Amino acid sequence: MISAGWRYDEERDEPLRDAVGVPVHNLRLYGAFRDIERDAPDLVSAHARKQGALKAIKARYRDAIVAALGGVQRQWTDRRDPASPWFRLAIRHLQEIDALFLAEADRLHEEFASTERPFSHPSVREVRDRIAEALDPCSMVLIAGGHVGVLRNRMSFFGVDQALREKDIVAWSGGAMVLAERILLYHDYTTHGVGLAEYLDRGFGLVPGVVFLPHARERLDLGRADNVAILAARLAPFLAVALENGGGIGPDGERIGHPDAVGVLGVDGTVTPLASLPGDHATRP
Repeated sequence: MISAGWRYDEERDEPLRDAVGVPVHNLRLYGAFRDIERDAPDLVSAHARKQGALKAIKARYRDAIVAALGGVQRQWTDRRDPASPWFRLAIRHLQEIDALFLAEADRLHEEFASTERPFSHPSVREVRDRIAEALDPCSMVLIAGGHVGVLRNRMSFFGVDQALREKDIVAWSGGAMVLAERILLYHDYTTHGVGLAEYLDRGFGLVPGVVFLPHARERLDLGRADNVAILAARLAPFLAVALENGGGIGPDGERIGHPDAVGVLGVDGTVTPLASLPGDHATRP
């Protein structure tokens, strides 16, 4: 089990253990990183500088999104035609901003990895060996949600994503988000009005071709066709897959659970129940 997104509550997993009914080993990644903070302060300081630089880039990213999204909304309101060349041009500009942010994030992660070589540090290597030993005999990996940024960063710091590629996985909420190629943050209902959808970072790419939107009905105004259409167009060619309680996607890409619990956002402004992912989107986890 990976529950690093629960942070200080990482090990409060008794309800899940009871529900699963078989022995569960918690990898305790959040706690392991806190141990690294004590044992390798220089490495953690370098990691914090990298994250600080990413935060600064994200501030510029948000500023660019605001301007570009205004152009997209104006072009959409003018004709509400996803095939309009002006709307498509405005969407491409917004997608280029998203791509630039992700490229800058990649650069920072790669510089940290090549300069600091965290996997070579004895303390990190010890944790990775412990993780490998725990994963070797396990039949399945459970990835919980919580704070998706913390979950993604802890898994990446210890290279757990690479170790999961040959494992069967059950993931939910933020755990599902990190399995995709990209992680989108979104919320239309905030204390200061409609939130701004933005990419957090790349995911681990274990489920290709999709962007997962857990708890979509709670966080997105799916009743506003304009919002749905613009978000679907922005995320294309990735499928924008809304996930609700009571449903999910199986190992062959088929929908499982309640028919209305998994849907795909469309550029026509509707959310269509998913029967199964297209063949090139199907995945084993």
